[in-house]
Amino acid sequence: MKVIDKKGKLFGLINIIDLGVILLIMLLVVGGARRMGRGISLKGTKPAIIEVEVSDVKKNIVEALSVGDPMYHYGKDVKFGDIVDKQVEPFKQPAKAKDGSTVMKEVSGKYTVILVVESNVHDDPNAVLVGGEQTRVDSSFKFENKNVEFSGKVLSLKID
Repeated sequence: MKVIDKKGKLFGLINIIDLGVILLIMLLVVGGARRMGRGISLKGTKPAIIEVEVSDVKKNIVEALSVGDPMYHYGKDVKFGDIVDKQVEPFKQPAKAKDGSTVMKEVSGKYTVILVVESNVHDDPNAVLVGGEQTRVDSSFKFENKNVEFSGKVLSLKID
C-alpha cells in the first residue's frame, strides 16, 4: 500500500490538503486554549475594603442604603460586598460665580453617599475581581440591594 495513492489521498483515507487544514485548525484551537488559560486565576480570596461613591441621588436612595446590607452587581445576583459604613454629604456641582470663577455649589435635595464596603476579592497579578467583575479605582458599576438600585464609582480599593 502506497502512502499517497493516485487520487492524492494519504493511505487512501484523507486528502493531504484536507489533513493540512484539519491540523491547522487543531493548532489554532490548542493555541487559543493555552493563551486563554493564562488569564485570570481564581485561587482563593482576600479580604478588602472598598470605598464606593454614589453621587447626585435623592433622599430616598440615601435612606435605602443601610449599614449591614449586602450590595450586588445589578442583574447578576453576584455579591459585591457588605456595607460597613456610610457617610452622607450634600451633592456639589460646578457653578459660575459672579466674578466669573468656577465654584462648587450645593444642589438642594441631592446628596453624595460614600459607602465603605467589606468584600472578598480575587487578587491576581492581572486583575482584581470583586463579585466576578474586574474592579479598579475609578471603575463605575450599577449595583442593587434589597431596597434600591444605584450607580457607584470605586474611589479606593485596599486589599489585606
